[in-house]
Amino acid sequence: MSINFKQEVLSRKEQIIKDLQDLIKINSELTTFDPNRKGAPFGEGTKEALDLMLAFGKRDGFETVNLDGYAGHIEYGKQKEFVGMIGHLDVVPAGNGWDYPPYGAEIHNNRMYGRGTEDDKGPTIAAYYALKILKELNVPLSKRIKLILGNDEETAWRCVRHYFSVYPEAPVSGFIPDADFPLIYAEKGIARIFVEGKLDHPDFIEIHGGFRDNMVPDYASALLEPSRDYVGLFADFLKQKGYEGQGAMKDGKAFIKVSGKSAHGSTPQYGENAIDRLFEFFLEQNLTSNLVKLVDDLLIHDIKGEKLGVLYHDEEMGPLTNNFGVLIAKDGQYQIHLNLRYPNGVNFDQTVETIKEKVLPYQATCTVDKHQLLLYKDPNSDLVKKLMAVYVKHTGDKNAKAITIGGGTFARAMPNCVAFGPHFLDKPTYIHQKNEFIDIDDFLTATIIYTEALYELAK
Repeated sequence: MSINFKQEVLSRKEQIIKDLQDLIKINSELTTFDPNRKGAPFGEGTKEALDLMLAFGKRDGFETVNLDGYAGHIEYGKQKEFVGMIGHLDVVPAGNGWDYPPYGAEIHNNRMYGRGTEDDKGPTIAAYYALKILKELNVPLSKRIKLILGNDEETAWRCVRHYFSVYPEAPVSGFIPDADFPLIYAEKGIARIFVEGKLDHPDFIEIHGGFRDNMVPDYASALLEPSRDYVGLFADFLKQKGYEGQGAMKDGKAFIKVSGKSAHGSTPQYGENAIDRLFEFFLEQNLTSNLVKLVDDLLIHDIKGEKLGVLYHDEEMGPLTNNFGVLIAKDGQYQIHLNLRYPNGVNFDQTVETIKEKVLPYQATCTVDKHQLLLYKDPNSDLVKKLMAVYVKHTGDKNAKAITIGGGTFARAMPNCVAFGPHFLDKPTYIHQKNEFIDIDDFLTATIIYTEALYELAK
């Protein structure tokens, strides 16, 4: 059967863009997790986003399922074997300093701006339209196709755990539209690690920094007892360093705040850590405490874990990275959230033991809150070869090779799958940063690639 995949996608351009805009306009940041909140365990925003995607499916004649607001699916066909995809509709917090409204879905210079445009509402819409086009063309297929929709990818993956407890079947093949092209065959192991201790300096009332451990923090603030002119000293510090920030007296206490630049937790080298900057000020003021010493000795300005004693580099998958993502300090206690990502060759249990030993002299403890094992697929498998062939056909990039990443995708949640697009490596990306966008032409190219890829896997 001869299909002009490019023509089929471009003929639907206006509707594809409108559906994406409608989805982006929903603020689907997780609020709180409450399993007793019927239909909205992750909050009303994620519920609204899932309801809208399933409404698209019903509109277009698909079978749809909503699993209590945790997850859902849109399905085509009745065959036993199936090709699977998973997209997610939750987003990380928008953060600060956007040039356009983070939930405005505005288009400027052929770019749609908004939280989730690239991670992962845009790719999910692209995957949906790939499925929709095959249905509308009534293409003969030997396998059914299922697009699974998650609502908790950016936090704890409770969505897919619940989904696969109800639908434990595994696809014969599939892909996850939530990463990079050409294709990703290996993903680093990921852990959220808590470091906790007592807030033991008399001037520290509260310290806060970062939204999520998988984002480089773009702000950090402190409320201090005014034993000295912290507001004036901080103003001098900001000027000297060239940092953005502010200071003011609030109810007799000194409040200071410094800005940084957010980035994805898997690529902390692209961010500017605001917590690091705040502690530069504490160190300049000689605010000695176990917390300040710990940050200075083990964490500040070190994204490779060298100070923690866990430095490691794998030739194939790259370095171990550590993102100092969150700090919460109040009521005499502090908690640090580290986002650790490790390649092949790392003994994770030994790494944790090393960190525990390193923090112990500072009267601190270390616990693992969450851990995902690394993922590795054979780069010479039939699945990889088929998807790569489609990618090369529509990009002309005959030198393209499958890659490894530090990020984590739902490819870990479903067997026989790899991560596949939508980001093109030679283009800028702002996922988990302010001004996240997706280039309209790249978005449509990804949709073309996904459509033919689905056809090749399911025909």
